[in-house]
Amino acid sequence: MAMEGLGRIYDVIDVASGVYFSLKNCDAVDFVVKCSSTTTTSVALVAATTYAAGTTLNFTTANGFGQAAHYYQNTTNNGTAGWTKQTASWASNVLTVGATSGYMSVFTVYGTQMAAGYPYIAATGTNCTITAILHDLTVQRGPANLATLGA
Repeated sequence: MAMEGLGRIYDVIDVASGVYFSLKNCDAVDFVVKCSSTTTTSVALVAATTYAAGTTLNFTTANGFGQAAHYYQNTTNNGTAGWTKQTASWASNVLTVGATSGYMSVFTVYGTQMAAGYPYIAATGTNCTITAILHDLTVQRGPANLATLGA
């Protein structure tokens, strides 16, 4: 018998841009970035000590964070095209992704890439919308019993 994925495999934050949330209860988060413009689309990552930001730190290798070396891009947002692997281009804590309206990009941040003492992360988008899919949950729960991510 099949089981629901929400709570067992993943949790979701639909409107994730600028929202701090915890990676304490999962192994990784995939950021789904949907471009809304033909100008430069970027995502700035900042880590924090609490959901209310607390002490923040830019998500850079110099600060002890691991940055993704690649991301995946799709030329459609309706499932009619395949994904292609793209080389990540970082400027400090900002990842630049394809700048064509309607394109989707996905990149992963693993819990092991977080610096010690900074379990919260926020991704703030420019010219895009961002959805966060937290996956490989460390504790499986029914959807109604999932931990609040921003607390």
